[in-house]
Amino acid sequence: MRRLADGAVATDERGFTPTELLPNLRHPSTVSEFLRRHHYLGATARGWAWTDEFGVIVLHKPSSRRLPQDGTWLELGRWCIYPRRPNAGSQQWATLARYLRRSWPRVTTVVSYSDPSQGHTGALYRACNWTWAPTWHRLRPPPSGNGAWKDGTPQSVKDRWIYAVRKDERRGTILNAELRRCGLVEAMR
Repeated sequence: MRRLADGAVATDERGFTPTELLPNLRHPSTVSEFLRRHHYLGATARGWAWTDEFGVIVLHKPSSRRLPQDGTWLELGRWCIYPRRPNAGSQQWATLARYLRRSWPRVTTVVSYSDPSQGHTGALYRACNWTWAPTWHRLRPPPSGNGAWKDGTPQSVKDRWIYAVRKDERRGTILNAELRRCGLVEAMR
């Protein structure tokens, strides 16, 4: 990914970075301080940041190795609405979704994870027409006790959400593959 002097993201023929340049697009380093102050996870250095009057959305390639890494799927890594205003999140997402449809023809799906232990119920995702797509951790407790990345404290189970930017025949197969591996019912068709 090539950055311009003002921090904006340059275009990329692979379809992962934007195919047109808007002032809203920035390298995540340009919003690091904002995210450190206003998002419970802090800053991230991955992907690119969409900024507007409602706050910041950071998108990047999916973290899960089980999701497509070919630029057709993106992961929403940070969504920080600030200052809080009625309908700010849905207005921000609607603008970004239109931009993705118009300018990123290869992108079919955006995946995100919410953390109910942080009070994130998924209300914003539902308001923006995302679909709940549970991971097997949500449907069956893992044998590891849900792992511990840091000080031995088990991680809380996250809820996975999917936004269909455009049709993708693989989506149901991809999302159901892990559920089938674990012997669970299909969640998405």
